[in-house]
Amino acid sequence: MSERPAARAPGPGGPAWKVHVALAGAQTGFALFPIFGKLALVSIPPFALAAIRVVTAAVMLEVVRRLSPEEKIVPSDRARIFLLAFLGVSFNQVLFIFGLSLTTATNTSILISTIPVFTLAAAVLLGREATTPRAIGGMMLAGAGALFLLNAERFEWGNRYFRGDLLILANSFSYSLYLVLSRPILARYRPLAFTSAIFRWGAPPIVLASIPALLHFSPAHVSPTAWWSLAAVIVFCTVIPYFLNSWALARTDASRVAAYVFLQPVIATALAVAVLGERPGWRTAIAAALIFGGLAVTVRPARVPARLVS
Repeated sequence: MSERPAARAPGPGGPAWKVHVALAGAQTGFALFPIFGKLALVSIPPFALAAIRVVTAAVMLEVVRRLSPEEKIVPSDRARIFLLAFLGVSFNQVLFIFGLSLTTATNTSILISTIPVFTLAAAVLLGREATTPRAIGGMMLAGAGALFLLNAERFEWGNRYFRGDLLILANSFSYSLYLVLSRPILARYRPLAFTSAIFRWGAPPIVLASIPALLHFSPAHVSPTAWWSLAAVIVFCTVIPYFLNSWALARTDASRVAAYVFLQPVIATALAVAVLGERPGWRTAIAAALIFGGLAVTVRPARVPARLVS
């Protein structure tokens, strides 16, 4: 077993460009998920999709890990790794895929932009960041945008879009907790060892919850487009971006990570219009402006300590 020293952020002479490339690649992969996910969900049930996605990704990461220098998780870290696996994989993926199945890819990509704001809110709640007027203002602005998109004044639980948007927001908060709590672990392990561990430990809860759906799942009824989309979800929207994100989070700070979140809704919305034929309305545009404004207020220009995002 090997122990990793605390990760060092790249200095002016270090490989800073690699961090930018990793973050851009990770956000591009995450942005493709709502598009490929929608295409796969046409003929693959949400629970089945979540189970196949996570289990296949876990197997792929484990194979690569075993071909790399050995690095084991120390017993004292296992409880935290399991918690991170639940927040960042098990709970997070089920919420996201079910939310995506109920709402639009455009709404999904916009609501995911609340992750940096939720991250700061979680850090404040956990006592890792002091409350500031800028943070409060950013969280209130982004929260107003999310509530406006939810059409919360009517609170129509029977509306599938409302339920889907609410699940995406819950997914964003779950992932934010994962980011806040994972930094100390990322400082001690290689990104591959960490990423493979959270998928290895995060897969069983999803499989258990998916057993009824898997028993009724008929692969013969899945279209070729859905299969190809599922493959893209596993490789380009899961394995690669999770690894790149873990690698970058061990080497950079929150303000840089948050800035790249802006890429996700831009790419996903453009593709949702071009590929899925979605047509965002005026409510979506206003909500996006409020959420992006809250994100900008939160991350600029004050720098958020790096420990908050991982």
